[in-house]
Order: sequence, then structure tokens, then C-alpha cells
Amino acid sequence: MTTRMPAVQPRGQRLALCPTPARTRLCVDRWELLSLVTELRQELGLADRDVMVLRAHLSVLPQGPLDPGGLNISFMCVAEILARACGMDERRFRRGEARLAEAGLILRRLSGNGRRFPERDSSGRIVSAYGIDLTPVISRCGELRMLASRLEEERRALRQRKNSLSARFSAVLRDLSAQRRALPDRLEQLRSRLRKTLRRKAPDPSALSDLEAEVAELERMVTAESAPPSADSSAEDDGQTVRHIESEPKDRNAEGLDRFDPIRFAESWSRARNIRALYPDTPRRRSDAAAVFLEVAGFLRLDRQTLAQALAAMGWHDTLGALDYLIENGASIQRPTGYLRSIISAYRPGAGAARRGGRSGPPRNVPVAGLPG
Repeated sequence: MTTRMPAVQPRGQRLALCPTPARTRLCVDRWELLSLVTELRQELGLADRDVMVLRAHLSVLPQGPLDPGGLNISFMCVAEILARACGMDERRFRRGEARLAEAGLILRRLSGNGRRFPERDSSGRIVSAYGIDLTPVISRCGELRMLASRLEEERRALRQRKNSLSARFSAVLRDLSAQRRALPDRLEQLRSRLRKTLRRKAPDPSALSDLEAEVAELERMVTAESAPPSADSSAEDDGQTVRHIESEPKDRNAEGLDRFDPIRFAESWSRARNIRALYPDTPRRRSDAAAVFLEVAGFLRLDRQTLAQALAAMGWHDTLGALDYLIENGASIQRPTGYLRSIISAYRPGAGAARRGGRSGPPRNVPVAGLPG
């Protein structure tokens, strides 16, 4: 007669081979924890020496991950643990412990005479101790992670804001240089203030807001003066004036592409939801529409000569639809100027152009004759 034995309990083994795993608490890596405290030491009000004191106490705990619910007390005497703190002076070491306690990272559990030692049971196992309890900092590991992540997001947003401000100011300087105009007297002072503010690690938010307002005023001034309503502008400035953008050959005028119809333009404007979100007021005049087109072209980093070609080839209404499409899909279009040129080359008045390279055309809720799609 043979006796069958379950596969989970081989011969000679009393415990199950595949026991049901018990639920364990989330453990913490001590060196990751130390890195978080080092990164956040200014926010926690700690100095470098305080972090060194914490490192010495963490090195005393048993090897392996740290359990927030376990016994996490450093009971090594101060005279011995000073060697783990690079030979720090005892008074400075104790002041570091006091600052860690004030920051809520440790608890000082000292005996009546100030000694630090463990307490054992009858089998010699440590069940309690007097010394420095590191449970608070171990329990706050998740909180420290979220704080570090939030501060990193704030630093990234500040870095993007500073880069955007610097790029906008450089674009104003390029536009003024291209128009061969004398630079305003306050421009050099603004440049100096901008350089000093952007070099600071943590600039004053109000100072950044003031600089952004001044740069925005310069942008409006450059845009307003680069779009004069005069009809005598020369075409030798390579598309730097509105009149050059608006001028088209007579055969195009015969097709009605150059004619600015305020009523029809308002209808096209109502369908261009992306541009309308930036400019809620519908331009009623030719010069106002040209000024908006120039601002949108600067925002999209479009070449002004290409914008002039789009107006000459497609007219006001279809160019409006093309710009609205570029704003909506700006994240996926790496070279807006080249993409607008491909739209111009595929444009056929009164007929839809073929798709280019498998790229879809403008959305159907912005109907534009002659654009891809």
C-alpha cells in the first residue's frame, strides 16, 4: 500500500514548500532615504553636518531594508558613533541630533542617566532600546518623495518660464534689428535687469512678472510698427511690412483672393476656434487682420516670407484656416514653415488637394477650400 503525499509537502519536510505569502509592510532603503533628506535639507531646515549625523545613525541599524514598524533605534554610544560621522566633535554631534529632533525626523529616547543601550528578553533578543529612534524619518519617506517631486515640478516650471522670457526678448531684438530701427533707450537697462534676474537661482516672482509685462509691451510695439497701413511700402524689405504681405499679382486679384471681405472673414473667424481662443475680438479691417496674422506667425515661428506667399496663393480666409490648423497640431508638426509651404504647393482654388505623406489635413469643423484633407 502506497501513501500519497501532497506535492506542497515533500518527504521529511514539515513546513509547506509553497506557503501562502504573508502581507508585509512597505520597507524603505536607507540610502534612498538619506538622498531625499540631503536633497531637501534646506526645506527641512538642516545643515550638512546634521545630514552627516543622520547618516551615522542610519549606518548603525541592521543591514537590509528598514521597516517603519520595526525597532529602528540607534543605541551605539556617542564615543563610538563619532567615527561614523568622520570624527565630528561630540558637542557638534549632539547639536545635530537636537536639530534633527526639532525637524521631526528623530526621537531622542534616553535613559535616566543619559546612557544608550538595548534591552533584551530571556532569549537574548533585543526587544527595546534607549537611544535615537529613527522611526519618524523612515515613516515620512513617502511624504519626502512627494515633496521632492513637487519641488522638481516647480523648478521645471520656473526654468521654462525663464527660458521663454529670454527667447521672447531675443525675438524682439531680432525684429528690431531686421527693421533697421534705432533701439529704445530703455532697452539696454531692460537687458541688464533681465540678465541679473535670470541668473538668480530663485528669482523674485514679482520681478519676473514685471519683466514679462515689459517684454510684452515691446512685442506689441514691434508688431504695431511692423504693420503700417501705408500703401507705399517698398517690396525690397523681404516681407517685413504688412503692405508687402497684402500685395498680390493682378491675376490673383481677379480671382478675389486679395479682396478682404469683413463679413466672410468673420464667418471664417468663428470657425477658427484655436485663433479665436487667443484673439476673441474679430478683426474688422484689413490692417487688423494682418497684425493678428503677424503675431500668430511669430508665435508659430513661421517665416514671414512664407506667410506672404500663403496670402498671395490662398487669400485671407484659407490662410486663416491654415494658421488655425498649425496652432491645433503644433505639437506634432516639427517644422511649421516647411509644412505651410507644402500646403501652399498643394493648394488648388476651389478643389481639395491630395494628402501629403499620409498627414491628415485640417479638421472638418474648419472647412478651408484647397487645403489637405
